[in-house]
Amino acid sequence: MRDRVNGVKALLLRLYRYTGVRGLILLGVALLLGTILVASGGFEPFGRSSGTLGTFSMAIGALVVIAVGAAQYRRSSATVGHEEVVVPLLRSEAKFCLILRPFGQDAHVVLPKVGAKRRVGGGTPFTPNVTLEQVVTTAARAVGDMKTYGIVDQRTVFAPPGPVLMRAADDEWQSVARNLIRRAAVIVLVLPPDREFGDGFLWEIEQIRRYDRTSRVVVVVPPGSGAEAHEEALRRACVLMAMLDGEPDRFRVHEYELLFPPTTMVIRCTADGVRWWETQDEPVERTMLGRKRKRVFADATYREVLEVAMREIDHEAN
Repeated sequence: MRDRVNGVKALLLRLYRYTGVRGLILLGVALLLGTILVASGGFEPFGRSSGTLGTFSMAIGALVVIAVGAAQYRRSSATVGHEEVVVPLLRSEAKFCLILRPFGQDAHVVLPKVGAKRRVGGGTPFTPNVTLEQVVTTAARAVGDMKTYGIVDQRTVFAPPGPVLMRAADDEWQSVARNLIRRAAVIVLVLPPDREFGDGFLWEIEQIRRYDRTSRVVVVVPPGSGAEAHEEALRRACVLMAMLDGEPDRFRVHEYELLFPPTTMVIRCTADGVRWWETQDEPVERTMLGRKRKRVFADATYREVLEVAMREIDHEAN
């Protein structure tokens, strides 16, 4: 039940990211026009005039466009069995990026795609969606042409496009994860946006420490729906960093809470400590009504700093 609720929340967020306020207004107008036509008996009272047909077509068209936008990253990419990927990958010398996040949390972090002139959606009422996993995949490809891999539950046959997602059964996934953790050039930990860590995720963190791979780790703090949501995500990041240190006590967590600014979005573990990136101050933009425009965390916001973090890891490894 919880997974279904989270899935619905992800779908609604995807729709909002795609349409924005203008798109939601258009959706409301389309629904209103369609309701009026149905309540009035269809086209008969209007004599099927071309104007009415045009209005009705626009309403239906708007609904179709928005519905397609809501499924912008439809679950159409087939996952593969880990047997087809892991053994050849480990035998090769290829560098790769590994995404770790709690099972069932794929595609739950949605980002709008920046368009021309770095304006979201290129100034149109609709904004293409990308998942955080897709942003990580793009960044890894730009750094050493690395492929990105992730593990999903055995029952997950289709998943959002982006990284290569491998199915693993309950009695096999730990072996698969352990082997990938030991060989990954970069390990990206995507924090869940609205839930605590699960047992599986905690086990993966312990393996990172066990095999001394913390210097390969990049932690992504997801954008929240508001200041409080982002603050909560950052708190979980502080807990995670304390766990990677092997000191998950309250005192160590508090040290990180004092260290990271509230606008922190990406954290990198280094041999000497930690390094982090935060959102940059931008010129204040205002709407036509004079209100301050809301800050948008778009794909480039994360992609650019992820590339920097990954390049640093690649350079130090070489």
